[in-house]
Amino acid sequence: MYETILVPSDGSPEAERAAGHAIELAGHFDATVHGLFVAESDDEPTERGERALDELRSRAEERSVAVETTVREGDPAAAVVDAVEDVGADLVVMGTHGRSGVERILIGSVAERVVRTSPVPVTTVGLNDDGQSVTTAERARQIAREQLEIAGHAEADVEAPSRQRSAWVVHARDGDTEFNVHINSASGRARLVQLS
Repeated sequence: MYETILVPSDGSPEAERAAGHAIELAGHFDATVHGLFVAESDDEPTERGERALDELRSRAEERSVAVETTVREGDPAAAVVDAVEDVGADLVVMGTHGRSGVERILIGSVAERVVRTSPVPVTTVGLNDDGQSVTTAERARQIAREQLEIAGHAEADVEAPSRQRSAWVVHARDGDTEFNVHINSASGRARLVQLS
């Protein structure tokens, strides 16, 4: 299903979680993980990015997953979308910092811009700070709406959550774009998968 999974990394906890998810998927599909760090300017130290990519490489190799890495310069969202074509990625897995409301409007969201412009599906992985179990469909729906808002799809139509063995799956549609939000019922951690 997937051959090359692009994983942008900035060394943040969200990016680390996304990397773990990408490595797990790559192991399952016998795919290659392609790590990417984007320096926004010549002045930005690339040591942090190189450390993040070294960590990704180490984690992938521990799981016997093929891995390649690249450092680029420029606008992070544009660089991620350009890298999709350059490396032949068929999936992007990236962390999201979970900004919402005014903060997202003022600062913007790299993940949101990538979700909106990527030619391939994008899975966003965030951190759920409360670490609370999700026991009701209403709470699962609320978490799904939060994830969709972070990705810039606050107006998406959200369907009734479906309870799986250890997770909730919530399907949503925003125009022609469809998503599934997978929510770990024990931890409340969520990831957004763009289906189309």
